[in-house]
Amino acid sequence: IDIEVFPSPNEVIARLANGELDMAALPTNVAANLYNKGVGIRLAAVIGNGMLSLISSKGSTDVEDLYGATLHLPGAGSTPAQMARLLVRWAGLTEGKDIFFDYSVAAPAQLAQLLIAGKVDYALLPQPFVSLVLNKSAQATLLLDVQELYAELTGSPTYPMSVLVVSETFASTYPVNLRKVLNAYKRSVDWVNGDPALAARRIEELGIMPKALAQSAIPHCNLVYVPASEAKDEVTFYFEQLHALDPASIGGRVPGSELYL
Repeated sequence: IDIEVFPSPNEVIARLANGELDMAALPTNVAANLYNKGVGIRLAAVIGNGMLSLISSKGSTDVEDLYGATLHLPGAGSTPAQMARLLVRWAGLTEGKDIFFDYSVAAPAQLAQLLIAGKVDYALLPQPFVSLVLNKSAQATLLLDVQELYAELTGSPTYPMSVLVVSETFASTYPVNLRKVLNAYKRSVDWVNGDPALAARRIEELGIMPKALAQSAIPHCNLVYVPASEAKDEVTFYFEQLHALDPASIGGRVPGSELYL
């Protein structure tokens, strides 16, 4: 198995579309977009549930401080941006009037550094960048756990933030090998969650991030392995919320059962 880490989903999308990759970890809405554009993929499993938090760089402790403020989001089409738009709509607020969104900094890592430096007041970030900001800035506060609010508003305990997809060609040609890879992935998730300290050392050895940051972030990353057959209802519900907000965010329609492995 050859494993590659890419700096952004865009390169992964291009390679999947060109048939250069057999499997990929993607934001859930990106998987829907690819599928709806005719790329031959199947959703194998949910591998990451919600891990977003609203951070204040100036010590705010009341979410009402956001009224009239600017919230920085890493990219207009990102999961943090879509979730922010959902929450604002559900709260009965109007973007551009009650709250302002700034998409000028697309990279979560860069946005985290701006929070640490106090150059932006509010941002919605995923792990491990939430842990990075809270560890590096004495002034920063966790203003809102998005997962808790999502559960309160929808009755769904969490949202599927990332998924593992497999090309239809690989799935049909190598079903035994696919099963071995999926089983190994599940064991890996269990191992990381079961021993964050050891996993963090390995993460540092691979050059992904410092072990101290990895160890503090892992318990908050909501790493899971939920097979497609078990995750279908939850994923479909999430797609329905995104479709109601903006059909284009998932490629125009809620994918049917054919998406799921």
